[in-house]
Formats: sequence, structure tokens, C-alpha cells
Amino acid sequence: MKTNGQMNRGGHLKEPFFQMWADMIAKYLLEYRKLGIPISRITVQNEPNATQMWDSCLFSAADEREFVCGYLRGTLDRCGLTDVGICVWDHNKELMYDRAVESMSTEEAVKAIGGVAFHWYTGDHFESLKLTRDRFPDKELIMTEGCVEFSKYGSAHDIIGDFNAGANGYIDWNLLLNRQGGPNHKGNYCGAPVMCDPETDSVDFNPSFFYIGHFSRFVRPGARSVVVSRWSDCVETAGFVNPDGEKVLIILNRADRPQAF
Repeated sequence: MKTNGQMNRGGHLKEPFFQMWADMIAKYLLEYRKLGIPISRITVQNEPNATQMWDSCLFSAADEREFVCGYLRGTLDRCGLTDVGICVWDHNKELMYDRAVESMSTEEAVKAIGGVAFHWYTGDHFESLKLTRDRFPDKELIMTEGCVEFSKYGSAHDIIGDFNAGANGYIDWNLLLNRQGGPNHKGNYCGAPVMCDPETDSVDFNPSFFYIGHFSRFVRPGARSVVVSRWSDCVETAGFVNPDGEKVLIILNRADRPQAF
């Protein structure tokens, strides 16, 4: 179905197979629903701009637009999956604005595409996220993949920055991995919030576990982000109002000493 004849190492989906691929995605979603697992959001392709040594497929913005508008959205609707939102991009933040503008360059695409997914691997780029939010105020912006702690407060810094820039949700790549950082069929081992050792029946909790837990414990589904003016760059903050009117302030101290603010 791909121009390079294999699942891995990039290649493009051949246009004669666009409908077959859309049918397979719909069947995948329907089979999960039979098991009582409703999937409500999908992306066209993980990292469509990267030729990976593992499972990968290249999609230009025009390819994604054509696939969603001409095949995938209609197929999902015909299968009764009208509630499944489709996100494009699913790649690093620094290019998400340009990609979103190109992907949603037609009225049909704006209607068919539900949001933009993004990753953290090339740095903060909160400005690109904010540009995308300002340009597409009605679209969902979801951080869909981040792994490997890049500092002791890296994930907390990223979650705060993303929500302040207009993100709707945040997903770590893995919740639980073994002590090697797997299982993984391509040897692409990484960290996770929880690491387990099956041989000793023990678990270790990385800082990201507590950061994610802190947000999830206090910021409820449907919360609205509100502006917070912070004291200094040693203190990072994110403010929310929950659906019941409760006000929530998340505070991160990036310094190695107590902060008054």
C-alpha cells in the first residue's frame, strides 16, 4: 500500500489505497467498541514528516487534507463514528502552526479536521502553539506524545507551558514500562512515569508520575484556562476554573530554594 513497499522507513501511502486505509481505520475503531473501548480521537499518522526505521508513513499537509476530506471523515461518518475527532500533524511543535494553516486551507478541511496534535521533542515552542490557538480558536490542540525526562521538572514545565499557550489536553507516551524501557519491537527504549521490574515485582515512580497526577487531581475535565501573572521565571504557574466554579492554581518552583510570591 506504500511507495517503498514496506511498513517501515517512511514511504507514502499510494492514492489507490486511500479508501482501503480509511476502511481499515474505521474497522479498527469499531472492533474496539465491541470490546467496550470507545476511541474518541485519532490522528492521520504519527510523525508524518519523519522517515523512521520503525513503522512510519510520510504525509504532506496536502496528503493529510485529501485523505481526511476525501476518504477518512466520510468513512467514519458512514460507519456511525461521527463522534470520533480527527487530528492532523501529530509531530513536533515548532512546525505545527505552518502545518495547521496548510492542512486547513480549505473550508471543507476546516469542517472535517477536529484538531492538531503535537509532540515535545524539539523544545518548548509555546509560541507556535499559541499562534495555532489564535488562528484556530475552535480546534482541539492536544499534546499526544512525550517521553524521556529531559530535566527534573521537564514535564511539569511543558504541561504548564502548553496549557498557558492554549492546549486542550496532554498525554504522556507511555504510562508503565519495564526496567529496560520496553517492551518495544524496535529497541526504541524510553522512560515512563512508572517503571516496573517484573523480576523483583517492584515499581519506581519518575517525577512525571507526580506531575501528571497533580494536574489530574485538581484540574477537572471541562476546566477553563485563565491568565495568571507570575512573580519571576523561577516560578511557573497555570490557572484554571473547574466546571463547578472552583479556582485552581498550579505552581512549579524551578529554583533550588523556597520562593515567596
